[in-house]
This record gives sequence, C-alpha cells and structure tokens, in this order.
Amino acid sequence: MERDEIEDHTLPTEDSGPRGSARAPEEMPQRLGRYRLLHQLGQGGMGTVYAAHDESLGRRIAVKTITSVDESSRERFRREARAAAGVNHPNVCQVYEIGEDSGQMFIAMELLEGESLAQRLKRGPLSVEEAGNLARGILAALQALHEAGTLHRDLKPSNVFLTRHGVKLLDFGLARSLPGELTGEVPTVDQLTRPGIIIGTPRYMAPEQVQGHPTVAATDLFAAGAVLYEAVAGRPAFVGGSMVEILLATIHEEPPALAGGAAVVAFDRVLRRALAKRPGDRYASAREMLEEIEAATAKDVSGVHTVARPLTRLAVLPFRMLRPNPDLDFLSFSLADGVSASLSGLPSVVIRPCAAVARFAAESPDLKALATEADVDLVLAGTLLTAGNQLRATTQLLEVPSGTLVSSQSLQASVGDVFRLQDELAERIVESLSPSLGGREGGRLRNVPASARAYEFYLRANEVLRDWAQAHVARDLYRECLAADPGFAPAWAKLGRSYRLIAKYHLEETPENLARGEAALRRALELDPDLPIAHKVLAYQEAERGQAPEAMARLLGLARRNRNDPEAFSGLVHACRYSGLLEASEAAHREVRRLDPHMPTSVRFTLWAKGDIDALLAESADGTDFELRVMALLMRDRTDEAREVLRKAGARRLSPILDTMLRGLGALLDDRRNAMGILNAALVSHKDPEALFMLAACQAYTGDDRALSSLTQAVENGYRVPAALKTNPWLSELRRQGRLDALIERAEAGRREAMRVLEENRGQELLGPI
Repeated sequence: MERDEIEDHTLPTEDSGPRGSARAPEEMPQRLGRYRLLHQLGQGGMGTVYAAHDESLGRRIAVKTITSVDESSRERFRREARAAAGVNHPNVCQVYEIGEDSGQMFIAMELLEGESLAQRLKRGPLSVEEAGNLARGILAALQALHEAGTLHRDLKPSNVFLTRHGVKLLDFGLARSLPGELTGEVPTVDQLTRPGIIIGTPRYMAPEQVQGHPTVAATDLFAAGAVLYEAVAGRPAFVGGSMVEILLATIHEEPPALAGGAAVVAFDRVLRRALAKRPGDRYASAREMLEEIEAATAKDVSGVHTVARPLTRLAVLPFRMLRPNPDLDFLSFSLADGVSASLSGLPSVVIRPCAAVARFAAESPDLKALATEADVDLVLAGTLLTAGNQLRATTQLLEVPSGTLVSSQSLQASVGDVFRLQDELAERIVESLSPSLGGREGGRLRNVPASARAYEFYLRANEVLRDWAQAHVARDLYRECLAADPGFAPAWAKLGRSYRLIAKYHLEETPENLARGEAALRRALELDPDLPIAHKVLAYQEAERGQAPEAMARLLGLARRNRNDPEAFSGLVHACRYSGLLEASEAAHREVRRLDPHMPTSVRFTLWAKGDIDALLAESADGTDFELRVMALLMRDRTDEAREVLRKAGARRLSPILDTMLRGLGALLDDRRNAMGILNAALVSHKDPEALFMLAACQAYTGDDRALSSLTQAVENGYRVPAALKTNPWLSELRRQGRLDALIERAEAGRREAMRVLEENRGQELLGPI
C-alpha cells in the first residue's frame, strides 16, 4: 500500500493545541529558497511540513518537503504541485511554488488555520446540516479539479481541512490526469505506479481503484461518498479487521442504511448512489451529486440539527440440532424465523430473513462470507439439545466479520413451551443490543402466541411453506394453529398467503381461494394493523384485481409508520407498477435495496413493463424469473440463450402455472401454433391482469388475433401501464396500425389517477426522486 502519510500542514488552533506548540525537529533547516522555516507542523513517511515566513511578500506560509530521493517519488512530488497549482479555487489549498534548494525539493503553499475532518470526527459525527456544508466544499473542489482534467484519488478525512472560511482540499500526491472527454487521454496504467502496488487509502478507495482498473471522475465521487457517510454515521462505510477485509468489504458489501428523518434518508440515498460499485451507476459529475445533496438537506426545515444513526443489521441463523430428533427437527429453521419475527418491530434494527442466511448455518459459520454476502453487522448462532421433554437453546450473538462475542445465552424450556423460549431469547437479544443502540429500543416484541400447541403448528407450517408446492399442507397446519389460538395474527397472514399461492400458482378454485386468502389477511390486520407481511400479500391481491392505487396508499401509510421496514417498500414495487407508476416502482425497489440489499422484489417485471430489456437481462442473470428472461432473450433474438434458460428451468421444481408457461415459451422457439395453445390454456382464465398482458404480448408475437382483446382485458382488470403498451416490441405492429391508441389513453388516465393518490400520500417524500 503506497500512500502519503502526512496528515496536515496547518497552524495549531485552540481546539488542537496552543499556538506555537508544534514540536521542534532534531534537524530543521533554517531556510529553503526564500522561505525562513519557523517550526515543524507535521511529519510522515513521505516528508515533512513546516510553518515558514515568506520574506519577499511578508506572509506566513507552509512548506512541504520530500524525504525520498528516488526519481519516482520526486516526480510524484512535482505532480502533486502541478495538480494543486493547476486549480485556483477557494476550496483547494493554494500552491505558490515548487522549488529545490541544495537537492531538497519543496512545495510552498497556503498555511491554513483549523483542523482536519479526521480530527473533528474524533469528537463525534456531524449532523446532516453540517455534512451538507462539508459536501458543498468537497464537491465544489472536486468539480474544479475534474474540469481542470485532474483526479485526486486520495480523498479521505485527513485530506479535508476545516477552516473558519470553509473546506479546503489537501494532498494531491496521488493526483493524475483525468482520462476521457475532458483531456482526450486514453486510460492507461499509471506510469508512476509500481506494478502490484495499490494506490490510495483503504476505506475510501473505489472498487475499480482496489482492483487496479482505470480511475475516472466517479472514483473521486465514491471517496466523497465514503467520507460523507463516515462524517454522519460516526463509523466508516466499510469496516474490517485488516486491510484485506476492508478492501473486500469495499468491493462486495454495502454500508448500513441511515435512519433519522426525511433529511437523513434523502442524504443516505445520495450516498448510496455515490457508493455504487460500478462507476457508471454513480453520479455523472460532482456538480450533479452536489445538487442532490442540496435537495436532501433542504428536506428538513425545522432548524434543529438532524442526527443520523446507522441501522443495526441482524441475522438469526437456523439453530443446529445437537441430537437428531425427527419430531423436532423443524425447530432448526422455524425457531430462528420466529425469533427474527419477534425482533422485527425494533425501530433501529433491520432483520435479515432467515431463509437468506440459512446456507451459513454450520458448526463454525463463515462470518467473513456472511458479512460479504448478507451485509450484516451481527449474527445470532445457536444450538438446540433435547433431553426428554426439555429443550435447551444455547446462543451466541457475534459481531460480523470479526467474530467478537457480544453476548451468550443458555435457556431451557419444555418442548411444549417453545414460544416462551423464543420470547425470552428475543428479550435477551434486545438487552444485549441496547448499549450499542443507545437505549432507543422501547418498542414491544410482537406476536407471541397464547398457546404452545398453536405455536408448534405455526412453526411446522412455516417450515413446510418454504416449498410453494406444499402450500396445501401449510394451509392445513395454519388452520390447526388458529383453531388453538384464533388471535395469533401471523398465522392468519401466513394462512392468507397459502390460499393465494394455491389460487395463483396451482390454479385451484382461484376465485374462492383468493377470497379466503383476503379474509385471512384482513383478519391478521385487525389483530395487528402494522403486520408487514399481511400488508404486502394483501397489496398483491388488491393490485391484481384492479385496486393497485388503494394498495399503494395503504402501503405508503405503513412505510410512514415504520420507515425502516423493507417489506412495505417491496409491496410498493408491485402496487406502483400495476398503477403505471414505473419510476415510483423502481424508487421503491431502490429503497428496499437501501435497507436490505438481498431482499427480492418484483422489479424485473417493472423493467419488462418499461421496455428496458437490457437492464432486465442484467437484473435476471441470477437465474430467477425464468419466463421474463426467456421473453427478453427472444426480444433480442438470442434464441440459443433462451433455450439454455429453459433447459435450466426444466431441472427445477416450479409451480404448475410456471411449468406450463415455460413449456409454452419453449414452444415459441419451434412451433408457434402449438405454443399459443399451451399459453392460452394456462393464462386465459388467469385473473392477474399482468399475466394477461404477458399472454397478449405472446399472442401479438405469433400474430394471434386475440392479442388486442387480451390487452383490453388486462387494462380493464387493473394493469394500467401505458409505458408497456408504448414500448413492448411485440406490440409494434398493433401500434403501427393505431389499434392501441385508445387503450393507451385509458391506461394513461388510470396512471394519472394513481399519481394523484401517490402525491396525496406523500409518496415522493418516502420514495425519493421519481
């Protein structure tokens, strides 16, 4: 790791020590050029900084010298001086001269009074308003540098200096010419970088910088995002116990979401984009990023300084059964899921779904992989041991990836009293977390059943429902649970989901099962009005029967009450899409990703509706949503790839409806007439208007005259998405003939009404720019 270790070239202030208190070096030259040296200000691996007096102009300045005498270091020193001198900007430390005296190279520069951001942050994080002022200085300086054709490449808190007059950017030792449009330079490996040496500072280096790829303007913006995140969060964006861990976190992990009000969330959204892993996903310029910062900090006009707090991200691993017991093995996953559900009401904690981390359950879980792949800060790992009718749970709450033990517990209960064990575990976890959460967790733990028998049925049903093909079995177990405890809201919600799966994917008694499912979901909400899964599943059903705006309004209300619950935003991805608000659907997806980067959403269907086929193919590369990927590949005439997707899908156990759809799509490649027979049989009786729209697109692709009728039915049933009618390539002939004009206007009218609902429910405040 090659880096300049000199921190500041400053005058001491009242905050950092009395004036004139800098230590005297053992051998300080009396003069360098025309400058009389006064005392040493700082020293690092590359050189020394002195306070000096410019006798020609009668002013105090700073003089920076270089220790190394090799030509590479001397050339880097010259480059630093040229880079800084090439920009005349109030937020860039001014360079007066580069010189040499008796073989000693030096840079004469502006002497600053104040402290570095690194020194300031030792006293605690900044408010969002203070961070906004900091961002203005940093980004204005970067914009000036970039316009001058220069990259900084080593932005970090010690290189950001705070003076009475504003921010100053320091230390251009790693600066280089900016490749691309501003300079016309072709990106090459830096001539001054030795092979195998990473240039920059861990925690603030962009992924492309870590991996040795060409650096661009967005590289500096990533560093700016990392600095600003640390300034408001009070912790680095990327952490690790070693340099390697920090660099791996930079490449693979996301920092915790920030919470604390509208301004904090808006500020966090800006930082998320600045910290995107790919340069092309970041802001196009420092000026554009600054505009977003200004908009974010303007959201709070209360005059009270807004403090951000990073959310704690917790995963509960499935418990390991120390003694196999076929009758109780279901507890391994289900008890962990139950503990997660009990903790879901805590306002400063985001719980990762148990299913998302189940693969890490082992005697010695790979905590580094868990941190990288699941983006968590804490993990609860535990074991279960049965002896007669007694069940003992032993747990460890660990920091990730370090493995530092936060707390350990050992609890015991009778096998028939599992829910008490879950409740006590959740309470103990909250007690362990409360110091790090600052005592903010006053919320209740939710949804503890009144009957041990009921809870056993509930946990068994949850285990079964992990496989959608077993939805019927899960339904019956949830019924048994509710017979024993009719007041247990989660069981009503899961029962409603079971009915929906049976109706939608097994196509059994569709209207009747959808009605039963809705009744169960509404009962769940009567018992617990803020139960996220009930709201989400009910929103799916409402959207699919033409009530997407109503579902959207209800989910926005839930999101306002619990700003940090990704489930509400996941439901909004669906409801906003059916309402024709595709930008809002994408914004809801981004909000899910901000809170939980691994929670699945239906955003791929939004990209399909939008006509963004390339983005859909990139998003579906993980091998899910096979039907969308096949259609997208067909739209790009990539038939060989479509066949490969179908081959892989054929090896998976899917639901009857998806199996039939994929058989029909496969037939599109070879026998279009037969294909439509399969697809019509699968979807013509389907009540989901989005599925009808997909059927209509396939009908149009094959020249089937029923395409327009199917499209009309889809719009009338609630899929009011004018963008899909305007952009779907398989509908081009119908558009050319003008046969979609009236239908597009009807869909547009529905979209306008939905936008009114979104605005009335302050959707832009919750979702951000749309």
